[in-house]
Amino acid sequence: MTKDRLRIGIVGANGENDRWGAKAHVPAALSIDEVELVAVATSHEESAKIAQQRSGARLAFSNYHELVKSSEVDLVTISVRVAMHYPIVMEAIAAKKHIFCEWPLALDSSQASKMLHSAKVSGIGHAIGTQSRFSPGLMYLKQLVENGAIGEPLMFNMTHHLGTMPSMPSHRWWLLRKDEGGGVTLVTTGHAIDIARWILGDVKAVCGKAATFVKEVQFKDKLAELPEDEFNKVSAFDSICFAVEMESGVLGVASTSIVCKGWGGFRLEIQGTEGRLIAETPDMIQFSNARLWMASGRGGYRPTELKELTVPTEFTNVHTLSDTSMGFHIAQELRAFVNSIRNGERDFSPGFKEGLDLHRIIEAIIRSSDTGSWENV
Repeated sequence: MTKDRLRIGIVGANGENDRWGAKAHVPAALSIDEVELVAVATSHEESAKIAQQRSGARLAFSNYHELVKSSEVDLVTISVRVAMHYPIVMEAIAAKKHIFCEWPLALDSSQASKMLHSAKVSGIGHAIGTQSRFSPGLMYLKQLVENGAIGEPLMFNMTHHLGTMPSMPSHRWWLLRKDEGGGVTLVTTGHAIDIARWILGDVKAVCGKAATFVKEVQFKDKLAELPEDEFNKVSAFDSICFAVEMESGVLGVASTSIVCKGWGGFRLEIQGTEGRLIAETPDMIQFSNARLWMASGRGGYRPTELKELTVPTEFTNVHTLSDTSMGFHIAQELRAFVNSIRNGERDFSPGFKEGLDLHRIIEAIIRSSDTGSWENV
């Protein structure tokens, strides 16, 4: 490892610019001076070379095995389909590499538990990509709640409504399949509930119902070459409505979906004893800027005007990348993670422990959908 900069290798830095690795992980790694992007890996030699040209990386690999074993790489970031996270992470741990793995950490809590245990034994630094925790607006929201801006939190209402499934490109085929970690369950629901528990505390119990409203999808980049009646079957859930009880006693209701025409983005409203706070993003919470509003209720129970808040600049730590970039939140988290490694810390948050806990919350929601009752996490 170099003394001053960690050398990063990105698994999933696909040569196509419409992939998450190319749109988010590559610009994030290039935007902070604590790291050097030295290697990229895709699943084909041609796409690896294109990714190398676009990123400026010195090394390119057509498989992840060579990248994680390379002596030129100190830290591996992983941005591929969910089913591949477990084997890549476990191989990177065996190679003693620090790891930044996109959320979802794994397909389920069983895999996540093994990943956490192996990372602890190995002593490597590990982080998960619940990068919304590094959104300046949401960081400010958390500070306001902790500082008592609305008194004691009582309850919340949260929505994360997207339209990604009906307009899906064919390379995201795995999002249709339950066995691949697709649908609304892990990605869309996971990112949303992570913000709620980060701000309001651990989740105690949940009760909800999951559904698949859209049974078939026609990939948007195949419309010209497929017959009108040729569709792809959907096995994953596309919408969930659920109630939440926090360990603190805070109660909440939430809905998440990836089949909303017109979309809706993310919205979190927190009611407290002395007022309310609202956070909204126009698109996926993972990369959209959050705007905040607050209404003080200290004068009694009469309605008070919502006022938009200005997010302090102190919550922006990356200034070399536009805050409208899909890589901005990742860059903010990556900078914090790298600095924790350089300081000798091995308990970075959000790490694999937070990932395991998040998997358990989501699995409790799905159990509740099956049993029709409240389920403890």
